[in-house]
Amino acid sequence: MPEDLLTPITKVLLKENENIALIFPVTGLKEFDLWFFRVMRGYILHREYDSEIPEIPANGTLDFRFLGATTFGDSNAAPPTPSTGDDILEVNENYPFRLLHFGIGIIPGEIGLFKSQPGGNVQTGFGYETPTVVTDKFDFVPGFLSPFDLPTVASETVTFYKMSVHIGMRNHADRAVRPSLRILGKGYDVVPLTSVAFIAKMLAGIKPCRYVTVGGLRVFDYTVPDEWKNKQVRVSKEFIESLMAGGR
Repeated sequence: MPEDLLTPITKVLLKENENIALIFPVTGLKEFDLWFFRVMRGYILHREYDSEIPEIPANGTLDFRFLGATTFGDSNAAPPTPSTGDDILEVNENYPFRLLHFGIGIIPGEIGLFKSQPGGNVQTGFGYETPTVVTDKFDFVPGFLSPFDLPTVASETVTFYKMSVHIGMRNHADRAVRPSLRILGKGYDVVPLTSVAFIAKMLAGIKPCRYVTVGGLRVFDYTVPDEWKNKQVRVSKEFIESLMAGGR
């Protein structure tokens, strides 16, 4: 770490007994909370969407929706309430220590993929007061960067119980197209790591750990499972900058 955006997602998926840390920005991007886990077991995630996605006209858009079992879900940004059970990325409450780690492959390359994680909080790398929307021409993952056949780190996503992910698309082509998506990754059953000494070794780079930002770098209200409460480690902005730059 850090990897090139074009690194295949299969190169960064974890094996049993490897470590992962989830990063959430808090307090105005001046501090960050980290949760550390060890993978106890994993299984492949693989799903394709083609005919399930409606055709998008030239320069048209598809609003944010959750990924349903047989089609895209309701176009409202908020998660379905009550849960419909149709969201394939919705982790059941019986599995508070299950993580889904995957990339999203896109075809054709002119399709831009927007992520909203959690639903209603659009991911963006820019500091806009108003979040980006599907109609914008920035902060999307183009199919050229994360192709259908081999999704890349550019579309890397982690989700868990109480964390939603909604997808929107924009067609940048001069023709109408029916896009296809591929979800490729792994599901992990994990155990929390709470040893102060071991976490210190991971933070120092002595012990390997994969760090993943959840929901981008925006400050947003997020919820974690009750079983996770009070197990996080808070670090400074400067530490995260060093970490993301490969300094540790």
